[in-house]
Amino acid sequence: MRAEATGWLIALRDTTGSTWDDACCRADLSPEEERRAERFLRAAAAVTYVRGRSAVRRVLGHVLGEPPSQVRIAAAPHGGPILPDHPDRRVSWSTTAGVLLVAVSRNARIGVDVEVLRPVGSPAEVLRTFYPDVDTLGEFRESETFFSAWTLLEAAVKATGRGLARGARQVRLHRPPDTNRCALAEIRDADEMAWSGRTDRFPVPGSSAEVMTAFVTSGTCVPLWLHTWRMPTVAGSPAGDVAQPGPGVVS
Repeated sequence: MRAEATGWLIALRDTTGSTWDDACCRADLSPEEERRAERFLRAAAAVTYVRGRSAVRRVLGHVLGEPPSQVRIAAAPHGGPILPDHPDRRVSWSTTAGVLLVAVSRNARIGVDVEVLRPVGSPAEVLRTFYPDVDTLGEFRESETFFSAWTLLEAAVKATGRGLARGARQVRLHRPPDTNRCALAEIRDADEMAWSGRTDRFPVPGSSAEVMTAFVTSGTCVPLWLHTWRMPTVAGSPAGDVAQPGPGVVS
């Protein structure tokens, strides 16, 4: 069956002029998510968590045609999220500094990661902790080089379910000539599957920050629709701007 994926990049703070209804967001949460929100010591962290989990559930409600609060999300043996009522669907999400990236796929394994672009001290040595072949990627003069590699590693181990400490060593990255950005070459020993990866860079609305996003999916040429900075509606078509016209092919 045809594989496809859809992603949403969502600002969890009021940077776009929209107003979050935090009471409605809490109503989307499961009892366990509600209890976890209560355990945050800082109010701002609790608000970000509640909005993030509500946004994940609204995305899933939109895709699956269910009320967000009724979508069942469970943990796989490796700790990643699964949808027990929808075995043909996979979900992955990541947050950074008030930005959420969430993606849902059909008939394809998926992992995503998002990071704010920022200076990193000794980036090659940081990456070497999980990726011994870092010297093959050249010099890390731009933060884009480090974060394209880092987000791809994170997304890849989420997609395979192997975890960063073990799974990153099965990932092979490369850096195309005359570019600052790394790309996914292959994932070794991953059930002999073909894998595809993609990175994108976006400015955060109302902020001087930029983020790097990464998607990794099983299969080749998997169509990926990426929507930015607005929540999807639970019923009907997704609201928001599409990052590029039509389906973007993960390559």
